[in-house]
Amino acid sequence: MPAGSQAGGSLKLLDVAASLGRHPAHDVGDGTTGTLISALDRYGIAEAVVAHTLATHHEPAAGNAQVLADVAGQARLWACWTVLPPTCGELPDGPELVARARASGVGLLTARPSSHGFDLAGPDMAPLLDSAAETGLPFLIDAAETDWRTVEAVTAAHPDLWMVLSDVGYRELRRLCGMLERHARVLLCTANLSGHLALEFLVERFGPHRLVFGTGQPVRDPGEAVLRLLWSELDDADVRAIGGETMRRLLAAPRPTVEVR
Repeated sequence: MPAGSQAGGSLKLLDVAASLGRHPAHDVGDGTTGTLISALDRYGIAEAVVAHTLATHHEPAAGNAQVLADVAGQARLWACWTVLPPTCGELPDGPELVARARASGVGLLTARPSSHGFDLAGPDMAPLLDSAAETGLPFLIDAAETDWRTVEAVTAAHPDLWMVLSDVGYRELRRLCGMLERHARVLLCTANLSGHLALEFLVERFGPHRLVFGTGQPVRDPGEAVLRLLWSELDDADVRAIGGETMRRLLAAPRPTVEVR
């Protein structure tokens, strides 16, 4: 279904959880911008925020530079940087890293503390999270890379941080709802949210502004997240809010919105 075919032609989906680069464990394509743009066109997604697998699975410094190079001149793609604590000198300290991200037009930060071996809630990451909160730069974390106690500690210590939780399944709804009740700036990415009427339940309880659209592509099939949102029982205004309006307001640097016809 092409973007713009619902809600009076005003729906412009923004995928907050996509990636570029070959995946080291899954045979899901060549990871090029051309392949990703073709997928966006196929599934009716207007824009995407993308991290690079070189950063998420190997070397964040090189991968962050690569994602900037890959999205240069691509008006439909926003860069997501993968961050580390500065303890080994791989990346600048927190305030400097956030300043560089903002200057480079990076829309989102992410981290893989389990894979990269550090404590997201520890003192080494605190300056970076403080700086992200101060500048309004959102931070995305996959549920598989952390645990609920850590997320609770981070959001309690940095209440102004916009924290986007991704890859949360229906079995974790009880923990998720408690988190959403306690922390107004915790948002849920819809990638992997496959429970029956889960979108409708969360919108009724917390409002559409607490959910943002994401697919997890190319590891996950984008059609799954698109279908769940567009075939939901939500009204058009809620679908638009989840599909992109909320996230666009949070992205670090203004860029033109591209409508796919």
